[in-house]
Amino acid sequence: MSSARPAPRELHALVAVNARLWAAEAEIFSTYFAAPNRSAATDEVWLARQCFKELIDGVVGRLGQLTAAETRFERTVKSADAALTDAGVRIELKHYVAFAIAHRVSQHEGACTKVAARIGTDWPENSELQNMRARQRREFGALGSRAAAFTEGGYCTLYRAGMTLKGGSVLDDAIASASAQVFDDEWGHMLDGIADLAEVSLSPREWTVFEELTVAQGRCRLRMRNAQFDHPLTDARLRELEAGAAEPLIFDYARAGLLPPSIDV
Repeated sequence: MSSARPAPRELHALVAVNARLWAAEAEIFSTYFAAPNRSAATDEVWLARQCFKELIDGVVGRLGQLTAAETRFERTVKSADAALTDAGVRIELKHYVAFAIAHRVSQHEGACTKVAARIGTDWPENSELQNMRARQRREFGALGSRAAAFTEGGYCTLYRAGMTLKGGSVLDDAIASASAQVFDDEWGHMLDGIADLAEVSLSPREWTVFEELTVAQGRCRLRMRNAQFDHPLTDARLRELEAGAAEPLIFDYARAGLLPPSIDV
């Protein structure tokens, strides 16, 4: 007998609208990886930016959350030790190391001189996304935090695309290995966050606001990813995708432990 739980129709609607944005994000990666002008030098740029996301947005962001409530100087060592042994911090750090290895391979294979290819350099579109998430958390509290958790990882489309490179060049294999190391962790986090929504009691208005928040973040993610990969999609195509032009990805309800819309009662 299936142990899948029913999900509210609002969650199904939320997944459906975001599935088009996940597909749009996937189009950015498939377009870039198939582009004839892709090289070790262009890979070096996006890998450096991914390292920034894993280290600064991921590790540092998580450390900041864990220590934000501390107010006593005499507890700093204890707080730091606890934060540095946190499972979430260790996972984010593992992801950084994986992509940092791929970045070093790209440096060996290419000869990029762009400042953006240095690990530790943010870019405007990523800063815009992080500012949006922070603003939503301030304005909407727990709902804003849930929206950020829901959109984090973009349904793992980058990691799935990266894994398809296995068997290509030395750099392709390095990207595939890094992507594979991150995929299962991010997939689990993403599904847990979505499945958890089946247990949350939200009013009709809150579901509407939640959808608006995630769509706004999803569109911002598209601009962030397109810039990270040096604009493989034109502005015109990006606007089409922001409006929902992509064929939606099929969400894995079974893996999330939820009944799909056609079965749910």
